[in-house]
Amino acid sequence: MVALLGLLSTAIGLASLVLWIMTLVKMFTDKVDGSVVKGIFGIICGIYAFIWGWQHHEKYNRKNFMLIWTALIVVGLLLNVMLQSMAQS
Repeated sequence: MVALLGLLSTAIGLASLVLWIMTLVKMFTDKVDGSVVKGIFGIICGIYAFIWGWQHHEKYNRKNFMLIWTALIVVGLLLNVMLQSMAQS
C-alpha cells in the first residue's frame, strides 16, 4: 500500500513539474505581462509561477490547466501527509 501511494505521489509530482515548466515557458514568451526576469524568478520561486499562471489564465485560456495544476498540488500534499503518517507508524 505504501509503495503504491509512493508511486502515485511521484507521478503527481512529475505531472505538477511539467505544468510548472509549461507555465514558465509562457512567462518567458509573454512580451506584455512576462519577461526574462519574471521567468527566472518563477524558476527560483515556484509559487510565483503558480500565482502568475492564475493571474493570466484568462489571457491564455488556461483555466482548466490551472485547475488541474491546483488539484495536483492539493492531492500531492495530502498523499505526502498520508505517506508520512504511515511511515511513522
